[in-house]
Amino acid sequence: MSNNKEGFIAVHVGAGQHSASLKEKYQKLCRDACKVGAQNLKSNGNVLDAVVEAVMILEDSPMTNAGFGSNLTLNGTVECDASVMDGSSLQYGAVGAVSGIKNPVLLAKHLCEQQSIKFAYGRIPPSFLVGNGAHIWAHEMGIQILPPEQLISVKAQKIYKHYKRKLESCSAEVQKCAKKRMDTVGAICVDNNGNIAAACSSGGIILKYPGRVGQAGVWGCGTWACKDTSYSVGTSTSGCGEHLVRTSLARTIAEAISDTSCPTTSLHRAMSTDFIDSKFLCGLEQKLGGVIAIRYSPQEGLGDFLWSHSTNSMIIGYMNTCERASMR
Repeated sequence: MSNNKEGFIAVHVGAGQHSASLKEKYQKLCRDACKVGAQNLKSNGNVLDAVVEAVMILEDSPMTNAGFGSNLTLNGTVECDASVMDGSSLQYGAVGAVSGIKNPVLLAKHLCEQQSIKFAYGRIPPSFLVGNGAHIWAHEMGIQILPPEQLISVKAQKIYKHYKRKLESCSAEVQKCAKKRMDTVGAICVDNNGNIAAACSSGGIILKYPGRVGQAGVWGCGTWACKDTSYSVGTSTSGCGEHLVRTSLARTIAEAISDTSCPTTSLHRAMSTDFIDSKFLCGLEQKLGGVIAIRYSPQEGLGDFLWSHSTNSMIIGYMNTCERASMR
């Protein structure tokens, strides 16, 4: 159990309403992401690198609402949110409403890693950057920057034009579309020593107001990872960002399953009590959210992989570094 190049990785392509005809393609995408993440872990033994590499595969696909192919804002632009958390150091990095960045999760990772660096004159390194500031910082760090229009897929452009025309005359139909594409992507990875990391990335809801930041960029809402003496716990969420931010769902679920004899029961209770029936979501007709979670005991060498969602669907994949990937 001392080999930190062995472990488990799980990914998701979001909670929402996925087309049944595209299910196999989504599953293949999850499989590819799992394989890349697992191979990265086997090669360098770093769980943070593994989750970021896996999420980058998801960001690069036009099928997901993250990175290339993200939902467009009301102004027809791509603005992405992403975050990562390292459970061993508890360091966190996030970006919000950033344009022209091919892989926002990579930028979030660099911010996370910068937390341990001392800046001159006692300045505090940023953990969360948004908009143009994030874009400038990415350039300084040598992270790949693209003309913003290169992140717009044909599919996203077509959806944007259709629902922009519908916006003034039929808001209900716009809301229906939004429910289909709230699919934040994410990943969690844990190694045999209990080192754990989690990440998520999102283009946000369709026709969102420019500058809006969802749960993927907010601490405790999109991702959570924590390694303590008993268990290592990680979560990654998806759904309506406003709902997930109000309930701090990533941290809420992680705390619910971290110290319990039955994590499955605790997950169900937390989703029901702290999300579906949350006082912070009182009055909302639908509460749209989903989560994947890992709890692992390095002392016992045993762990649980769990997921839950209130949406019509949530497509996930998971893989042990010694086995083949599985899809749901």
